[in-house]
Order: sequence, then C-alpha cells, then structure tokens
Amino acid sequence: MRGLVQITISLVLLALILRQVHWDEVWAALRSIEPVWLAVAWGLFLLGVVVRAGRWSTLLHALGIHRPLRELTLWYFVGGFFNVILPTGFGGDAVRVAELAQDTHQVGPALNSVVVDRYLGIIVLLAMGLVAGILWPGTTPKGVLLLTAALFAAGLLAAWLLRRPWWPRLGARADLIGRAVRAGRLPVMAEAIKPYDRRTIAIGLAISLAFNVLQIGWNMAIARGLGLSLPPATYLVLVPLTALALLLPAFGGLGVRELTYVGLFGQVGVPAPTAVALSLGVYSITVATGLVGGVLYLTTGMKRVRKDTRGGSDV
Repeated sequence: MRGLVQITISLVLLALILRQVHWDEVWAALRSIEPVWLAVAWGLFLLGVVVRAGRWSTLLHALGIHRPLRELTLWYFVGGFFNVILPTGFGGDAVRVAELAQDTHQVGPALNSVVVDRYLGIIVLLAMGLVAGILWPGTTPKGVLLLTAALFAAGLLAAWLLRRPWWPRLGARADLIGRAVRAGRLPVMAEAIKPYDRRTIAIGLAISLAFNVLQIGWNMAIARGLGLSLPPATYLVLVPLTALALLLPAFGGLGVRELTYVGLFGQVGVPAPTAVALSLGVYSITVATGLVGGVLYLTTGMKRVRKDTRGGSDV
C-alpha cells in the first residue's frame, strides 16, 4: 500500500512539473550535457559510495563488528540498486541490514548501525543547509530555512535526550509515564547508542561532511555540463535542501527531486527546463550506480550459491 502511495505521489508531481515545462526543452537540455562533465559527476558519486561505506565501518567498529571496507562498499552499492527499483527511499537500508546480519548473525547491531549512519548524514545535511542559508540570506526561502532550523534542532534534541541516563529508571515505573516510555522503546534505543563515543560520532560527522561536499561537487559538475555558471555558494545552500527533499515519500525521489530543483534553482535564475535537466542528470548517475549494484548483487548471489552447493556436497 505504501509503495502504491509513493508511486502515485511521483506521478502527480511529475504531472505538475510537465505543466510548467515543455518536454522538448528538457530533452534538448539533457542532450546538451557535455559527457565529460557527466563522467566527472558519476566519478564523484562512486567515490561518495566508498566514503559512506567508510562511515558505516566506523560505526560498526564501535559495536565490535569488523568487516572489510570492500564488503561494506559492496552492500552500499547493492542498497543503491534496491533504492532505485523499490518504491521506498529506505529499501536500500533494509537490504544493508539484512545482508550484514546474514554475514555477522547480529541483526540488532546491524540495524543499529544503519539507523545511526542515516541519522549522521541527515543531521549534517541540515547543518549545512542552515549555515549556508544564514551566511547567504535571500538564497533560501524563509519558510524553508525555518523548517531546516526546526528539523536540525529536533534532531539534536532527540540525540541529546537519548543520551540521558534516566530512561531505564523511567521505563521501570508502573504508571502512565513508564508505559509510554516502554511503548516508545526509549530504554532500548538509549542502550543501543551507548557504544558510540564522542570520537566515533566526530569521525562519522566529518565523513558525512566529506560526502556532502562530494554531493555538491557532482551537482556542480552536471550543472557545468549544462552550461550553468552559478556561484559555489548557491550550490552550498541549495544542494543540501534538494537532498533533504528526497526524504519525502516518492518512487526513487522522482517528482520530488524535479519539483525541488525547479523551485530552488528557479530562484537564482535557472530556467525550469534546465533545472529539470539538472535533476534528471543527478537521477541518471543514481540509476547508473544502482545498476552497478544490481550486477554486483547478482554476481555475489551466484558466488554464494556455488559456495553453498560445494559445502552441501561435502556433507
């Protein structure tokens, strides 16, 4: 049911966009992208996969799980494949949890690491969008900036609250407060994040910052391929906001991504067809990376089948 809702949202948003732009103009803009800049953008995107795998590895180390970076990068690629083909922005996270749990036989820590991994990426995105919006006022709509600030504050508050020592005591109470705390699984969540010390969180945040710089880089590369010459500060403000919009329910981000690019980049003078082409350029390297993940998943699955077959014949 949720998948159907997301597909419907994407179709509705795409219909709204197509009422604002002519497809032939978008197609002309897409054909004008210089291949070398598209290749640069994809290279940065692929590097970003490795960087995020490094962040995941840091979090897993804090939980006492040590897996090769090559393996974690593989599962990030595979997660990208499922993000492309499944009508949910979190399908890839579920696959990463499942595959890591299969290898380590530790479902809880696997889920824990993926949730914190996602949180660190989002909180840094919010911080970047907020700081850039304050430093370069007028680039970001006031309403969007206020929403970003509210989400950032809520994220920090949630993390601070979960680090408080009172949850086990509150959860042990027999009154309404105790039942509410247990229903929200707050003592369990607080216990789950205990292994992450300040050093681990600092490294995770630094890696998230590096990844988001790469994300800005591949947007700039595609924009350059389209002939756009915008100040770097513009991308610093707008790209984190476009990434945050992808958290909204839509099939592969389609519709949400395009509408966000048109709305934000249109404020700095980018024509709507060019903004849509920029968003589709980003989507194209996302899909290309997902296809790589699909091939890796198929290859890995075949290797596992052969390994299991050989193991079964020895019994």
